[in-house]
Amino acid sequence: MYILSEQEFNKKYELYSQELMNISYGYTKSRDDSLDIIQNVFTKLVNNPKQFNNLNEEKYWLIRITINECKDFIRKKSKRPIINADLVNSFSNYDSETENLHYIADVVKTLPEKYRAVIILFYWDSLSIKEIAKVLKISEDAVKKRLERARRLIKIEMEE
Repeated sequence: MYILSEQEFNKKYELYSQELMNISYGYTKSRDDSLDIIQNVFTKLVNNPKQFNNLNEEKYWLIRITINECKDFIRKKSKRPIINADLVNSFSNYDSETENLHYIADVVKTLPEKYRAVIILFYWDSLSIKEIAKVLKISEDAVKKRLERARRLIKIEMEE
């Protein structure tokens, strides 16, 4: 295994960091997130047992790793719950949208698992009915029925 000295690491960081930062920023639009990604990339470089034949090979490897890290970051970020505006707007009994969002999230948590799952996958993860059916291994009609019942339960709870 090849071990990178501190001097070699600093040289490589100096050589590649700005270009990798630009690539990362293009994906994330956030300086802080880009810095985290670049840190992960250079950690992988230090832990990489492979020795590169030339600088171009190393550079392209680092670019590929940066792009993959950015895609992973975006994928993870997109999994964070975001409540669909349609669901919020369908329940207008409450004064503020923030209160409404928190209340809906609390109501969803109380739903039986089979209803909670379809609501989360449909509204939070923005999956289609077809995709939900594949994930849950049930028919599309079953997904539609569960969504209908879950919405009804939410509406009843919100009107109380």
